[in-house]
Order: sequence, then structure tokens, then C-alpha cells
Amino acid sequence: MDATNGYALVTGASGGIGLEFARQLAADGWPVVLTGRNEATLAAARDALGGPAGHRAITCDLSRQGAAVELHTACIRQGIAVELLVNNAGSGKFGDATGHAPADVEAMVNLNVSALTNLCALFGADMKKRGHGRILNVGSFVGLNATPYFAAYAATKSYVLSFSLALREELRQSGIGVTCLLPGYVRTGFDDSAGIRSERYKRFSKSNSLGPEAVARHGLEALERGVAYTIVGGRNRFAAALFGLLPRTTPPRIMKKFIDSLV
Repeated sequence: MDATNGYALVTGASGGIGLEFARQLAADGWPVVLTGRNEATLAAARDALGGPAGHRAITCDLSRQGAAVELHTACIRQGIAVELLVNNAGSGKFGDATGHAPADVEAMVNLNVSALTNLCALFGADMKKRGHGRILNVGSFVGLNATPYFAAYAATKSYVLSFSLALREELRQSGIGVTCLLPGYVRTGFDDSAGIRSERYKRFSKSNSLGPEAVARHGLEALERGVAYTIVGGRNRFAAALFGLLPRTTPPRIMKKFIDSLV
């Protein structure tokens, strides 16, 4: 994706898919603003980027209330005009919905829903004033259907898709493109961070996952083409099409039996 005169901002950019977004955008000539929670890791990622000079690293924990405003304010103060926003940061929790600590769920919802929404609003308003810009929101394949043991996480990703499609229509006449990326299994540290302990599940996840490089490339190409949303991976597209033919109560029942067989 060819660079313009502004910056590309990537959240959750210190590793995984976010770091790949940053690398590929830098290779295309974008100066990149990387955001994440770990200052040292983020700075190292920034320093390792190729491409143009001027990459920035802004440490920010987007799971905190008010963090989106802080990040936007930091960009304004540093004279950073964000032309491309990649809302990649997210977290998940695995297990019984009744067993999660409320603080953990609140942090996940703040990150996956509130921060993404507010960043779209804040940077989207700047883009509207300039009459151009692009937004890529990272959802998930599980957001297409209610998913037991990922109940809250899947619901937040369903929100991301719904919000992205609505935002796309609102901004259609403003010169701003909005795309939602829906990956399935990706070779990152998600399983461990989500609290998955089953080695059998992890083996299945790994054997059916794509690399973060391919996922990031797919997302940026979809954004360039201007598509509304895109599912990554042929198997995932097939499963989405199949589940779409079933009553809404059936996919959750199938997924529960499937996950039970792995854990």
C-alpha cells in the first residue's frame, strides 16, 4: 500500500500481527507510529523498522479508560497527522463466561470495543477535515457467530464488524475508506495470553493457523481494494459460508462440542 503524506498508526504494534502491519507499511514507504504497552519492546520494534525515517513509538495501554484520548492528544502534540489507522490491539479471555474476573472482562472490553471506537472517532474526525484517510479494524472470525468459552471475546469482535460496517457508510462520502479484517487462528501468543491450557487445543490451533505476515498482508491488500470486510483463509471462508446457512443457535452448539473435544 503506497504511502501518502501522513503517518500510519498501528495499535498493538510491538509483536504479532501489529508488528507485521508496521513492517509492511514501512516497506511501502509509510512513516509509522507504533503503540503498545511495553516501552522497551515498542522502542526496539520501532528501531528495527526499515523504510523512511521518522518512525515514532508512543507507549499507551489502551485497556485503560481514557487512553484513546491520551493517544490522540499525544499525536496532535507531536504534529503527527494520521492518514491510516490500524486498530489491531486486542485481547481475549478463554473459559466459562461465569468464571472470569470482572476486572479482566472490563479491560478486554475497554481495549476491544471502547478504545477502537474512540480511536476511529478521534482520528476519523481529523481525516474528515482533510477529506481523506483509511481505517483498518481487526476483528476476528469468531465474531461472526456466538462462540462458547470465548463468549465475551467473540461478542466484542462481533461489535467490531458491526461498528466498522456502519462507520464505513457514515464516512463513504468523506473520502475515508473503512475495512474490517477477520482472521482465524494466527501464530501469535494469543492462546497463552487468553488463558488456554490444553496442549491438544494449542496443537490444533497451531496446525490450522496462518502466519502474522500473511494476515497483515491480506488486511492491507483488502484496505487498498476498498472492501468492506474480509475473512482470512480458505477454510475460514468455507466455515463462515456454511454457518451462515444454519439457524443462529446451531453454530454455538457445534462450537461448544468441538471445543469440548479439544480441552
